[in-house]
This record gives sequence, C-alpha cells and structure tokens, in this order.
Amino acid sequence: MEGIGKAVWTGALLVLLALVAKLWRSIVTRYWLEPRSLDTRIRSQGIEGPPRTFLAGNMLQVMKMRDTAKERDMAGLNHDIVEHVLLDYHQWSKEYGKMYFYWWAREPRIMVTEPELIREVLAKKVTQFEKSDMVVSAIVSIIGRGLVALNGGEWSHHRRVVAPAFYLEKLKKMVPRIGLCALEMLDRCEETLREQPEIEMSGEFSKLAADIISHTAFGSSYLKGQKVFQFLRAIPEQHSKIDRYNYLPGKRFLPFPANFRLRKLYGDLDSLLLALIKERRDQSGQSHDLLGLMLAEAGNSSFDDRAVMEECKTFYLAGHETTASLLTWSMMLLALHPEWQERARVEAQEAFGGVTPEADSISKLKLINMILHESLRLYPPVVYFMRACFEDTTLGDILVPKGVGITFPVLAIHHDKELWGEDAHEFNPERFKDGVAKASKHPNAFLAFSLGPRVCVGQSFALMEAKIALATILQRFRFRLSPSYRHCPVFKVTLRPRHGLPLVMEKI
Repeated sequence: MEGIGKAVWTGALLVLLALVAKLWRSIVTRYWLEPRSLDTRIRSQGIEGPPRTFLAGNMLQVMKMRDTAKERDMAGLNHDIVEHVLLDYHQWSKEYGKMYFYWWAREPRIMVTEPELIREVLAKKVTQFEKSDMVVSAIVSIIGRGLVALNGGEWSHHRRVVAPAFYLEKLKKMVPRIGLCALEMLDRCEETLREQPEIEMSGEFSKLAADIISHTAFGSSYLKGQKVFQFLRAIPEQHSKIDRYNYLPGKRFLPFPANFRLRKLYGDLDSLLLALIKERRDQSGQSHDLLGLMLAEAGNSSFDDRAVMEECKTFYLAGHETTASLLTWSMMLLALHPEWQERARVEAQEAFGGVTPEADSISKLKLINMILHESLRLYPPVVYFMRACFEDTTLGDILVPKGVGITFPVLAIHHDKELWGEDAHEFNPERFKDGVAKASKHPNAFLAFSLGPRVCVGQSFALMEAKIALATILQRFRFRLSPSYRHCPVFKVTLRPRHGLPLVMEKI
C-alpha cells in the first residue's frame, strides 16, 4: 500500500515537472527566442533600430521621450511640431534612417514613411496587413470592439451595417441640429464675454462635439447620450494611469486601483447603452439619428444589440475627439492668420447669409474646406497608426516577417518637405485648392483619415460638423490668440493643446 502511494506521488510530481517544463519552454520561446529570431531577420535586411530590453522592448523609452512634450512648452509659436510630439521618431529617424524598427513590448514595428509603401499596405495588401492583437486590445479597452478594432470578415460585416448611416443624403438631415448646437455654444460664449474678454475654446469645442454627437447619435435620448460621454471620457483617464505597464502579461488582471475603476466604468457604460438600444427597438417608426439608422440596417443582418453597443462607443469617442481636435487647431490657425480668417468669414456670410446653415449651402464652403484640410495636415488628430503583418509578405524591397508591425507616423509624413515642399511647416491652405490628391507630390501623402478600404467611415460627418461650426463662429465673432496662450501640442487620445486655446473674441 505504501509503495502504491509513493508511486502515485512520484507520478504526480513527474506530471507537475512536465507541466512546469512545458510552461517554461513556452515562456522562453514566446518572450525570448521568437523576438530574438524576428530581430535578427529584420536587421539582416539592413533595417536598424535601438536595442531592445526584455519584455518592455523600447516601449518605456518611447513613452519617456513623448512625455517630455507634456513637461515643456515649445520655444516659439510655430508649426514645426514633429520633434516636440514624436521625439522618438525625430531622434531615431536621424540615427537609423526614416525606415527603422523598434520594439513595442514584444511586438517589433517597422517605421514606414514612403507613400507608395503605405498605399501597398493600406490599399493593396489589406488581408496581409491587419491590426495586431496588441493594438486591438488597446483599442477595445478605450473605444470598444467596434469597426476600428475589427479585422477580416468581422470588420466587413460591421462596415456593411455601419456605413449606410454615414451616406451623404442621410447626414444632410442632421445639418439643422448641428447648426443649433453651434448657435447654443455661441450664446454661451456671449454670456461669458460679458464678464471677461477671452474664452478657453478647446473646452468649448469639446462640449460642442459631445452635444452634437449626443443629438445626432441618440436623437430624443440625447440626455442619456451625454451620460455615455461622461463614461467614455473617464475611461482614457483611468488607462493613462497604467499605460506604462502595458508590457506586463495580463496587466488588466493585476490589482491596480485603475483596473477596478475601469471594470466598474465598463459595466455601467454597457448597461446604459444596452438599455438605450432596447428602448429604441421598442419604439415604433424609424428615427433619423445614427442609432436609429444603424438599428434599421442591423435588422436585416445578424447584428445583435451588443454589436450595436460597441459601434456606439466607437462612434461616440472617436467622433468626439476628432472633431474637437480639428476645430481647436483650425481656430488657432485662423487666429494666427487674420487674412485667412477674413476670407473664410466672407465665404461663410455668402453661403449662409447669417441664418441657420442648410445642407445645400455646405458645398459652397470651398475655402473653409481647404482650411480644415490644412489644419488636419499640420495638426492631425491621430499622429500615428499601424498595421501588423499576418503572413510573410514582401513590401517594396524588404520581406516583412509574420508578426511584425508597420507604423505610419502621420504627423511626420504630413510635415515632410520632400512631399509637401519647403513650406511644409507653414499654414498654406492654397495647397488644397485642387483637392487632396494634388496637394502634395504624392496622392497618398495625406493620411488624416487613413486610406484604402479602411478609410474612416465618419470622415464626411466630421468635416460636415466642422464646416458648420466654423462657418457659424466666423459670422458672429472675430478672434485672435490671447497673450496667455502657450504652444504645447500633446498627443493624448488625439493631438490637443496642453494648456487649452484661450482666444480674445469680439462680436461682429
């Protein structure tokens, strides 16, 4: 009996040792051998980069360099902001060349700035280059598992359901509501100006974008939509407290206070959205807000309430941040360039005639359209994005191994003198007079909304609301930068001025 017991314990110990050995082998392979192999394959093709550290790669270096932008203002008020915002790219591209590679935790990423190679990734080889698990996880944690976070067939299915809500003829029906939101903001500004000569407009544009989306996405339920916004704004704030631990396996399960708060936020947000969607489904008739349009399309597919919920999150946060950033920088640029401000004002007055905007008038805003695109070029809301290689693929004259990411530094590409000319750092909306494709030396050098099949589905909506808001402001106010303005662009979800945008505003 004693011998049998010993044999059982010996067998159990051997099984445990075998499991430990298997786990150890898996860890060594995943975190050491595979990264070392990829590192060797990339460097053997003449692509250089900074040495990596175990687990974190170069992530902590990158974060430290980018944090310097949050700690100091720019020396002067100019638009040459690449070094300030993307110090890692500025330094490493000089040291290793424009095409270099670095490690984001255990994911190697090659920096690509040539428009032809970018087009190859985003437009020609879309099935070979999609979003990595690490990128998907980061997106989902902030804006949900909507269109932006999906790959392959799942992405195609969601795109077919979501895209019709953004067709131009449907967006036109939202123009009056957007115009009213802009007028309400200006009424608030007038009240403020009775007590003080300047207004911090970055915060006003954040409120305006939230108000517009609450109305256009949720219609009569816009008050609940504003509650959704409060949750979605709190989520990135909590993530910022634990971002530097992203390289740790299972980070979201670690006992950080922010993780506990995030779980609560996710649960409350999901409950609110699902209740709102159910309430809308129970109503008779079709509404023309984005939720109603999406539900109408979802009724003809296998799109359930949770899928609709995730798309609501994505549209709400991505749409809000993009528009608020675009309006903020456009106003800053017009405040610096009164001649362009006056030209845009004349155009707005001719198009709208001092009344609430109408859909057919928006197409007349040619100059304002040029100004918005130049703002997106100099100050793109998203300063970089990436794709990952899902199978060994040739890109130009290099072989990109499976598992390697491709990073596109949008900000650096938009400021490249080889693409945009010697005035690449200067405000010159005229470069867009013949359209985006002819604005630079390559038709794909403008990446504010990406390109190819995955081009931003909401770009027409974002530009439409920005045109309406800007034209409405121009008809009522002249404005200039306050002496208290401090130039410090920082990237946090989107590119925003760290100290806000104080403007001295004068009613016309």
